[in-house]
Amino acid sequence: MALPKLNNTPYYDVTIPSTGVKTRYRPYLVKEEKVLLMAAESDDEAGISQAMLDVISSCVEGVDKFKLTTFDVQYLFLQLRSKSVGETSELLFSCQNEGCDHENKVTIGISDVNVDMSSTENNKIELSEDMTIELKYPTYYDVSTDKILNKIGNNGAEVLYQSVLLSLDALQLKDERMIFAEEPIEDVIEFIGSLSTIQFQKLSDYVNSIPALKKEIEYTCEKCKHKNDVTIEGQADFFL
Repeated sequence: MALPKLNNTPYYDVTIPSTGVKTRYRPYLVKEEKVLLMAAESDDEAGISQAMLDVISSCVEGVDKFKLTTFDVQYLFLQLRSKSVGETSELLFSCQNEGCDHENKVTIGISDVNVDMSSTENNKIELSEDMTIELKYPTYYDVSTDKILNKIGNNGAEVLYQSVLLSLDALQLKDERMIFAEEPIEDVIEFIGSLSTIQFQKLSDYVNSIPALKKEIEYTCEKCKHKNDVTIEGQADFFL
């Protein structure tokens, strides 16, 4: 006799931020939580990223983990966590009032956190009358497995340059459309190096406008009663 299933797993509706495609997901179960815990214990960033992608693939219907953007993964994982662990999270914030710095525990609702899409830039950058670069949002898989990004740490200039490379999609010429992924990386690097500072700044602006999780938090300091306003955004703020 086969062992019975203990629970009827509920499903919830969700929309993929980057595409607007509607699908549904279920909370992650013990078998998937084990994958996340083992990855976290290993303290390996690449392993943690892979675990998150694997759990999302298991729990969200019809997604291709290799095509999800960074903010898709952040958003979907937060939704999974809200239904699997709890819809609130307790975070610590230092009071912004000068001379106070008291640490306040603030409970936030995470199920209603959204991706801020308000600052997105045009993905087509005109370099000349007959040359236009088409950009794309880097996938979470590409970012998490990029060997250069994994080595350079928090070096802002290098991170920005590498992020631009990962955002390149196509080069539209007068009579031809070239796909950057199909070109030798040496040629792509040489091409980017030949851009003017102004042209590269336009690509940088696109990268800097890539959407991310964002939530405005208001709280009153327990110690000095100062009213604080803080914005939390991106993976680190929500998942630590």
